[in-house]
Amino acid sequence: MDPGYYVAAGSLKARAFQLEVVANNLANAATVGYKPDQAFFAVFNKAAGSGRKLPLSGYLNDGVVFAETGVVTEQGNLRATGRPLDLAIEGNAFLTVQSPAGIRVTRDGRVQMGQDGQLQAADGSPLLGKNGQPIKVDPKNGLVSVQVDGTISQKDQVLGQLDLKAFEKPGALKRAGALRFDPAGAKEAPVKGTVTQGHLEQSAVDSASTMVEMIRLNRLYEMSLKVASTLTNDLDSRSINDVAISR
Repeated sequence: MDPGYYVAAGSLKARAFQLEVVANNLANAATVGYKPDQAFFAVFNKAAGSGRKLPLSGYLNDGVVFAETGVVTEQGNLRATGRPLDLAIEGNAFLTVQSPAGIRVTRDGRVQMGQDGQLQAADGSPLLGKNGQPIKVDPKNGLVSVQVDGTISQKDQVLGQLDLKAFEKPGALKRAGALRFDPAGAKEAPVKGTVTQGHLEQSAVDSASTMVEMIRLNRLYEMSLKVASTLTNDLDSRSINDVAISR
């Protein structure tokens, strides 16, 4: 089969995947602390391994194969909420939570207080302190104060410090749900971030540019589809004519 057909088919598959990634980003444009994904691809030359001594021109034979997705770790805007347990991080740090599946990190700062005073993520997973244990406060002891370094106190009594983590390659973290990442195997880096109480970090998705990207990808998909259709029709026509002539 003509290498050009494989190139067109590979392009269709790549564009479809990119559209899926962009659509998911757009769907999370209003999700607190969301970090968008970005698709990466590797290039292959179909003619190079055909054994048919075909020209290796990239215009005809270079195609793409899915490689991986990465996380875009840009800072989202901070929005003031006035709620004492809403925490926003500026910088490279992540909050650490103990989920049922293990240790996870997140930028979602919608903290809540359990019945026993345990600080938890929105789904009830305990928020961990520097000692690796959940942080507890006294529900009856007044306002919880959170300093820029994550130190938590009530009425001048220090109760713990948030376990803030940073990583050398945060874009390579494995996503574990929309707002959490699995830090297993990731090399940690010095924390260069601060905690702002009474605020939430908004989604890092730029809705306008994401919409433009979706339109661009739709056009590229249509172009790839047209190329694949043209090649298919050409192959069908040649097959019919060649078979008819040979007989």
